[in-house]
Amino acid sequence: MTIGNEGDNPSVNKTVKVERNAGNIIIGNSPEYEISSAINELLKSLANKPFTLKKNRRRPSSETVVKIQHNNLKAKSHIIKQYLDHSSKVEEAYSEIDSLVTFGKDTILQNLNDLYFLALDAVEIDYLICDIDIAKVRENSEFILDFIIQRLKNTVFESKNTPAYKEHVELGVNVVVAHAFIECIIMENPADDS
Repeated sequence: MTIGNEGDNPSVNKTVKVERNAGNIIIGNSPEYEISSAINELLKSLANKPFTLKKNRRRPSSETVVKIQHNNLKAKSHIIKQYLDHSSKVEEAYSEIDSLVTFGKDTILQNLNDLYFLALDAVEIDYLICDIDIAKVRENSEFILDFIIQRLKNTVFESKNTPAYKEHVELGVNVVVAHAFIECIIMENPADDS
């Protein structure tokens, strides 16, 4: 991307030339910022649930541990821990979301699944004409999860109904993505490979 002035005249508009872009370039206000998002309603619902810090930690199920190992996600275990600390709140928020947004839960889960396939496209893992290559998923697992988290945060921040506090967004996105992982909406299920 190049930005320049037409000569030295400060009254002339600046020009921007962009070649091959797949990310965000925001110049001025986007109409996307005027549209509400289902994920934000879920995050707001999560933020309104009471929370107390617990000293004793809940351990993941053996199925979850196997799935973490299967997808090579040990470096992202912190989001699973966050989910375990908040899992009952996530379930409550999902049960409420359909009363706030028509097909809200399905919309959010479908969006997460779509983001997973976008991430696979980004790392050039084929899924249309053959089974997903788990070795390639394992090799790119951290990028895939980071891709999903960042795209979801983009949706949150680019929507009209953004939650009031950054911490609610950070924690909320992490636990929603971890929930999608545990529920086999994103990443690969070891049971499917047997």
